[in-house]
Amino acid sequence: MSRSLNQNLKVYPWYVGVFHAYFWLPIYFLFFNTYLPLEEVLLLQSVYFFSVVSMEVPSGWFSDNFGRKKTLVTASIFLTLAYSLFVFANEFGMFAIAQFLLAAGIAFNSGTDTSFLYESCEASGKQDEYAQREGTATRFSFLGTAIGGGVGGLIALLDYRGAYALSAFAGIVLIFMTLSFREPIQEKVESKKLSFHKQVVACVLLLKSTKLSWLFGFAVFLLIINHIPYEFYQPYIETLCEQLNAARYAPVWTSVHLTATTLIASWIAGRSIKIRDAIGTKYTLFSAAGLQIVMMAVMHFFMSIPIAILTTLRSCPRALGTAPLNAAITPALPAERRATFLSLMSLVGRLGFALTLVLFASKATEESWEVISNMLNIGMWIGVGLFVIFALTAMFVNIEQVNHQKSD
Repeated sequence: MSRSLNQNLKVYPWYVGVFHAYFWLPIYFLFFNTYLPLEEVLLLQSVYFFSVVSMEVPSGWFSDNFGRKKTLVTASIFLTLAYSLFVFANEFGMFAIAQFLLAAGIAFNSGTDTSFLYESCEASGKQDEYAQREGTATRFSFLGTAIGGGVGGLIALLDYRGAYALSAFAGIVLIFMTLSFREPIQEKVESKKLSFHKQVVACVLLLKSTKLSWLFGFAVFLLIINHIPYEFYQPYIETLCEQLNAARYAPVWTSVHLTATTLIASWIAGRSIKIRDAIGTKYTLFSAAGLQIVMMAVMHFFMSIPIAILTTLRSCPRALGTAPLNAAITPALPAERRATFLSLMSLVGRLGFALTLVLFASKATEESWEVISNMLNIGMWIGVGLFVIFALTAMFVNIEQVNHQKSD
């Protein structure tokens, strides 16, 4: 049993790397915009986020009741189907179905991946290694995105669809990887199993803890603001290339930008627990949020090569905050509620960002950088307002780990 669980721990970072090898990431906005106007592209993104919202908590309940392995296998199958459909999509309806399937894959992985890692550590007697292994997994996720983005951007020079074909192949690899996993919790206590409604209520009741409720809120805050620069870096690069009379090379430069961004982020992710140990969880999280607000500000106010280079830091907030946040939340949750709670947290964040996209779509009166720049301005002020609220409330909440060991 322990040997097979150690195999889980060996394979898991590679699973995370392949899962996040998004070959399509540097070009998805450009690909969608080839067939759809700007307002439909933004609505297509809201289809994705609202679809995730509809499946986040049910997938967490499924994981808590039927096991981590089955849930991760299901996620891999959904991703493979989604990427395969993208290869053939050419109108809004087909794109929307593919986005729904992609959302299902992301939702079934969300929360279950973290639970699977923690429980594999716990069952194999390596619980004290969880935080550092979470940091390593986050590093692999960014490395996977870096490699996938670099290769996908090059393939997109020939055909945007080639990036999705590579993603479909990666999805097949994920299916085989997840089939090789061993369920970390072999025995389910029947008395602890709840119906979906009661499970959600039980998770909401966990928010009676001041620490958990504050961390829940901050995780939602980070998810929303982390996605805003991510949504608009492609049109930023495209507009800059047009100003430099190099529009045909926009896919290459978005790919280069993504690769540089994720490589820097992977370096930060691998050190995020050491940073947490040095300055504390609270200051680590606020540093992540503050940097992302700066990213929105510079993208709004400036259009230049130096700023394009500076925005390669846009994934550092997520790299810095993910492992410390998970390390603060995950061990505090009961196993039979863990995936549902984490999925609920993700759901609220994604719902918040989906509503933000709808707000942005209502401002898309024309296809121009000025319109997108205004969206970044709105996002920046939303970020500033929430940052101030969390800074004030943090004075009354102790969120520091009291039992974590220093990383080596």
